[in-house]
Amino acid sequence: MIIRKANQKDVKTLNDFLTQLIQDERQYDPGINENFVVTNMYENYIDDTSKLIIVAEENQQVVGYLYGIIKPTDDTYKYPVAKLDALYVSKTHRNKKIATSLIEYFKKWAIEKQVHKIEVSVWSKNENAKHLYEKANFKTTSETLTIDNLKNEK
Repeated sequence: MIIRKANQKDVKTLNDFLTQLIQDERQYDPGINENFVVTNMYENYIDDTSKLIIVAEENQQVVGYLYGIIKPTDDTYKYPVAKLDALYVSKTHRNKKIATSLIEYFKKWAIEKQVHKIEVSVWSKNENAKHLYEKANFKTTSETLTIDNLKNEK
């Protein structure tokens, strides 16, 4: 397996993987549109140095990817913060340490960028993702609470 930076030739696969990732998340939020398709997300991000898009490649086929950013500095933090925004491994290639390898590459990139903290958001019922990130030393530091079906709220 090879982990490498994505290039323009990978863009269609990246958009397809993001579509699949979002569709997979419908099990945690049925409000996600089942017809949602990503067509032009990553084209302009490949060369942006505040973003990282990496792919896992086996036998010259992209089988997974990670997209992360360095969040714009504001008054909230006194140091740069990175966000792991999307991680997807094709279903046929899961449980082969591919996601772990992508996360490790992202951590090294963040250190090179002098980032002091990495954030990732996970659906509360996505036990597989939570387990993956906990194995990579992520800790729960905040939670997002929501009200669903607000129109029915009395």
